Amino acid sequence: MSLTETRYCFLVDWFDNHAQLTRQYEFFFYPLDSTIEMYDSKQRRTFLKRTKYTVRLQDLFIGAAINVHSRQLIIRDYGDEYSRSQLVNQMESTLLLIKPDGYANIGKIIDMALQNQFSICRSRMLKIPPYLAQELLGNDTDIATAADSFTGGLSVAIELLKPNAVQDMIQLSGPPIVADAKNSDPKCIRARFGSLGHKNAVHVPTNSTEAKQQLDLIFGSGAHNFPRTATFKNSTLAIIRPHAIVQGKTGNIISMIQDAGFNITDMELYHLDRSNAEDFLEVYKGVVPEYHLMLNQLTSGPIIAMEITGDETITTTFREFVGPVDPELAKQVRPNSLRAKFGIDKVCNAVHCTDLPEDGTLESQFFFQIMQS
Repeated sequence: MSLTETRYCFLVDWFDNHAQLTRQYEFFFYPLDSTIEMYDSKQRRTFLKRTKYTVRLQDLFIGAAINVHSRQLIIRDYGDEYSRSQLVNQMESTLLLIKPDGYANIGKIIDMALQNQFSICRSRMLKIPPYLAQELLGNDTDIATAADSFTGGLSVAIELLKPNAVQDMIQLSGPPIVADAKNSDPKCIRARFGSLGHKNAVHVPTNSTEAKQQLDLIFGSGAHNFPRTATFKNSTLAIIRPHAIVQGKTGNIISMIQDAGFNITDMELYHLDRSNAEDFLEVYKGVVPEYHLMLNQLTSGPIIAMEITGDETITTTFREFVGPVDPELAKQVRPNSLRAKFGIDKVCNAVHCTDLPEDGTLESQFFFQIMQS
């Protein structure tokens, strides 16, 4: 099939809040001109005529959530054998686990992955219990020593997607022992951010079978057994908005937060549906003119929510660091703020942060407690 004829088909679900039922559609993507089309197979009619839309092929994978005209669609399966055979072989998932000794460089490690064309599918912060460290290490000959590098602090697990993801991440990470990494590939992750021996900043699977097993261990049905790391004390909330994630700014934003001395004590990637986004933004309804545009932006793609902790002034201090809502104003009065660096306009201003000190813990609880139930 030539490029001019290429069309990928996916089965997608949309939950209709008004009818309280899940509707199913066929979703078509044409890579030549980045157009999409939707067909209602139950009603046997076109639901959305072929139209240009901002979506990338790497955003389309099983389990992904995409936003089309304010409707959040969940990709359930491939819609035909051609799409399955082409994309299953084309895209691969792997695990990148940033270990406690890599915590100070979460943003820089993520940015290295993004600069190497990996896409983030899922991500969450957790504390690795000893039994999980042993399962991840498998048949490692020095399992006792290596396992110690997984425990005792905060880790970030990330599912990454790209063609040949497993082998590419092995190469990007470098040899498991830090000294070997520094000698053979000084630009790799472990050479740059590892400290000594097995304290090598990251863990990655060694083959595709391991990758599937380890992703399931962390993100599968047992994921709820890992306690949240949020403290809900002297905390505030930061959200990396969808436009900034799509533009590949996730690592840079997290790096700026960490380099400024703020503590990230929990984080997770979410796909907010409209109902959850409305609940979260309720305080802005009828108050902020851009409310509906803010709602559309927050549901237009993945977000990364983070609990930021510090002293009792954390909400005010972090809000000043994020900068004014309008990036143009931020560039003038706080040129080194997050919104001055990464914002576009009042709606696409890169980062949401808690406005009022009394709401800091409440907003953290929304994502790391209420959204978990």
